[in-house]
Amino acid sequence: MIIDIIFILLVGLLLLVNLLYRSVVKTTKDTPNDARLSGFEIAKKLSSHICESEPHIIKKSGRFLDHYNKDRNVIKLSPEVFDGEDVYAATVAINTTLEADSKRKYLPTYRKFNAFLVIISYVLIIAGACMNRVLVIRLGFVLFILSFVIEFVLLSKLWGTEDDLNELYEYIKKEKLIKPIEEYKDNCILLALSRLATLPYNFINYFR
Repeated sequence: MIIDIIFILLVGLLLLVNLLYRSVVKTTKDTPNDARLSGFEIAKKLSSHICESEPHIIKKSGRFLDHYNKDRNVIKLSPEVFDGEDVYAATVAINTTLEADSKRKYLPTYRKFNAFLVIISYVLIIAGACMNRVLVIRLGFVLFILSFVIEFVLLSKLWGTEDDLNELYEYIKKEKLIKPIEEYKDNCILLALSRLATLPYNFINYFR
C-alpha cells in the first residue's frame, strides 16, 4: 500500500538526515568560533535583543535536544552547546534562541503538538501490531508522516522572510556572535536539521 511505501521511504530519509547531521556536527565542533563566546553568552545576547520577556537560559543534560520551552520561558541548552566556544555551539545557540523570538511565538506551540503527535503514532503502531490490526498500524504511519511534514514546514519558517534573515546576519556581524559570519551562513540550515534528525524522540524535551 502507498502509505507503507511512504513510511519506509521516510524512515530511510531520516537515517540519511541523521548521517548528514552528525557529519556536520563533527566538522563544526572542530571549527573554533573566533568570537570566543560560549553558547550561553550568545543565547543571552540574542535573546535580550529579540525577546519581549527575556527567557532563562539553563544547562540541561542530553545531546541534540536543545530547545525552547514556551510554557516556562526557558531556553535549555546541552552542556556542549552551553559551554562550547566552537561553531557548532554558536550556531545551535542562535537557532534555539530564535524560537523564543516574539515574532515566532507559534513555533514552540506547534512543535510541542508535533512531539505528542509522534507519541500517538508510536502507540498506534505498537497497539496495532499487538492486536494484529493493519488499519491501526497504517493510521500510526499516517500520523508519523504528518508529523514529519509539519516539522519540515516549521523548520522552513524558523528564519522568517529573507529580510528577517538578512537582519539576523547583520546583528550577528555587529555583535560578533560568530566570526566569521560565513560560518553561520554555511551551517545554520544543516544544523537546524537536528529537528528532523531527532524527530523520533524529540518529545523527550517536554519531560526534561
